[in-house]
Amino acid sequence: MKIRARKFNGRCAKHKGYNPPVDGFGAIRGNCARCALLFEIWETSMNLNRLIRKFDPAYDDVQRPVAPVPFSDPRQLSLIGE
Repeated sequence: MKIRARKFNGRCAKHKGYNPPVDGFGAIRGNCARCALLFEIWETSMNLNRLIRKFDPAYDDVQRPVAPVPFSDPRQLSLIGE
């Protein structure tokens, strides 16, 4: 099952400086519906991450798997010579 393959960069048109992880729910000005929705999206993503880690504690999504890079390409000619 593939769930977390989407990147979301959302901002409120009125309150461009509002950042849910930093500012929290209390920083929403004037009961702005878009800022509240951004906070709800962020809160739901945190809940999803918590549930995934609860299901599989060994799951580590912080670091992406890195494919080993070959030291040298055998097709590349050496200018120095060996």
